[in-house]
Amino acid sequence: MPGTEIPDLQVTKVVDGDTINVDLGGETERLRLIAVDTEESLPSGATPDKPVTEAGKQASSFAKEYFALPEGDLAQVTVEFDTDDPVEVCLQRHRDNFGRLLCYVHKDGENFNLKLVADGWSPYFEKYGRSRLYHQELSVAEADAQAANRAIWDPDMNAGGPTRPYDTLRPWWAFRGAVVEDYRRALAAGTAAEVLSVRLDYAALLDAARAGAQVTVLCDLQEGIKRWVGGGAVIWAGSPQHKFNLWIPDVETDVAQQIVRLVQLRYAGTGRRSYVYARGDAELFGTTPQIVLTSLDQLSDFSA
Repeated sequence: MPGTEIPDLQVTKVVDGDTINVDLGGETERLRLIAVDTEESLPSGATPDKPVTEAGKQASSFAKEYFALPEGDLAQVTVEFDTDDPVEVCLQRHRDNFGRLLCYVHKDGENFNLKLVADGWSPYFEKYGRSRLYHQELSVAEADAQAANRAIWDPDMNAGGPTRPYDTLRPWWAFRGAVVEDYRRALAAGTAAEVLSVRLDYAALLDAARAGAQVTVLCDLQEGIKRWVGGGAVIWAGSPQHKFNLWIPDVETDVAQQIVRLVQLRYAGTGRRSYVYARGDAELFGTTPQIVLTSLDQLSDFSA
């Protein structure tokens, strides 16, 4: 089943290999192409751990050429979302941690996301979940690009300069993608119907915090403990766009130290599970919703 589409959008700027701007109803909307992650062409303050590479520069040039028209204008495209929800729902829910729309982009009937993977400019990026619409096509395209030594899979592409460690990143992304897949299956079966996703259900999470309601939240702990404050520990479990914290009070207690160790050894950092179901009474700390962790059983790998 195809995803919801918005046709005939004018590209106004190609930012880099996986990010473009379009005119949407007279407003500039930034699109982050889903299921791909080209290397960096410019230094990024948001992701300082990702180096600028030769492959990133060439992927950016490739995208700019792809969307350029002979007369100097930029092309029109069709945007496709990863579900078939109504447009207004897609525009609200299909956004990344920085508010950019997550989507596929088609030009003249060609899926540019898939082309980036097939031509070797991007791996199949599963870090935030597998593609619902093109999982098989993207997997096959990536394998074909790897076998043919295209672009990022060519050892000489970034020879002598920075590169990305795909041998460790790809298995981690696939692991995270499998966790998201489990969550989606549980939702479809109705066994995770009461679970809130920080990104997808943020408005409901805010309402729960205002009401002091008990919630179960699927959150991402890959950054681990971000701050030690007044004898406690703050875990950023949301994003710049969707702020949500877990608070561990009085870290000198045995239980608190066990929670800290669990977060650091099981969830935080590259290669670890990252996603966790956090349970407890939601509350507001200033304007940010949070859950206070006082027991190990508030964190689980399972939705029920």
